[in-house]
Amino acid sequence: MSGRRTCVITGAGILSPIGSGQTATRAALAAGRSGIAPIRAFATEGLPVRCAGEVAETGLPADLSRPWAMAERALTEAFADAGLPLPAAGGALPDPRRAVSFATGKPTVPLAEMARGASRSELETLRGAYDPSLVLERVARASAAGGPLYSSYTACASGNDAIGLGLRLIERGDADLVVAGATDAQVHPLSLLEFELLSALSHEPAERACRPFDQQRTGFVVGEGAAVVILEEAQAARRRGARARAVLAGYGASMDAYGLTKCHPQGRGAVLAIRAALADAGLEPAAIGYLNAHGTGTVLNDQAEAAAIRAVWGAATAALPVSSTKAMTGHLLTAASAVEAVITLLTLEQGVLPPNLNYAHPDPECDLNLVTRAGQRAPIAAAMSNGFGFGGQNSSLILRRPEPTA
Repeated sequence: MSGRRTCVITGAGILSPIGSGQTATRAALAAGRSGIAPIRAFATEGLPVRCAGEVAETGLPADLSRPWAMAERALTEAFADAGLPLPAAGGALPDPRRAVSFATGKPTVPLAEMARGASRSELETLRGAYDPSLVLERVARASAAGGPLYSSYTACASGNDAIGLGLRLIERGDADLVVAGATDAQVHPLSLLEFELLSALSHEPAERACRPFDQQRTGFVVGEGAAVVILEEAQAARRRGARARAVLAGYGASMDAYGLTKCHPQGRGAVLAIRAALADAGLEPAAIGYLNAHGTGTVLNDQAEAAAIRAVWGAATAALPVSSTKAMTGHLLTAASAVEAVITLLTLEQGVLPPNLNYAHPDPECDLNLVTRAGQRAPIAAAMSNGFGFGGQNSSLILRRPEPTA
């Protein structure tokens, strides 16, 4: 696409089970420290699943607005990181050149209130605190955004799709600044039961529950968190003196149309998304120095993604560093790929590769160059992050280093 406007990332915010903020996240990634632990939010007696990736941040409101509370924390960090003042509540006129592209998870049911016999109207009011549209409205208001407002819900590809849509808004000239990201909080009994009925969750102890690409993997671990990136048109960012942390160079998306919950076993749709992102960025596969895999720790997902990577990189797969950070964070569902996009940004900047924890038994169907040692370094000019969802919804992002400025 010639003549399009360049989109840069000028700020980021992150909140996940491995830490609150970029500094804590960098440290956890470099040390290979997992945030998966026994569930604290509710009693797990009678449940086969006993661990999750919970956000341990203190100071979050202990009410039913947890998705918004996490999004607000990430939003505050992202604005500060970008050198932008966070608009005071009701104090700034919406900027028509500022847009929002955001993904939120599904509402959860207020079980405690149901147990104490709350009325239907009270339950509806409480449930409304989790309404995704309310989170979107709050993000837009807090950002003083008066331009387009996009909502993404493409299962576990949602975060990448929200950021990718933000990229398109910048490229087309529909906005000069986009607040993009995702939030989700599904560490909840009913959410765990839903995935348990699909036989998707690991029943292992927390320290080895999530084992992406390992032959003895037993399923994924549910996590929670939020991430926000500030996307700006490169010239507009330069004019206000902002630093470009990375260029958001490519975005690709596809749909398997294979099954309600299953992806194509050979990663057919994943191949399309990866190739589309590379074409969008104008890069060959060899230009990618690190790939943050979707890597959930389920047999079908891991093998399908590995097949897709081999289909694109061929013999060069052996030289491509790959890891899934879900062994540290758990699977953050709607927020997963947004959080992993920020992790990929940190990896691109620092050149420290996040390890694929708990990998001990090679799977011949997942023959990848997995990063298994914490603190491993490599020069990276461009990195890719994959996000694949139920039903074969696929998305890939490519970040590259910005050009040096005079």
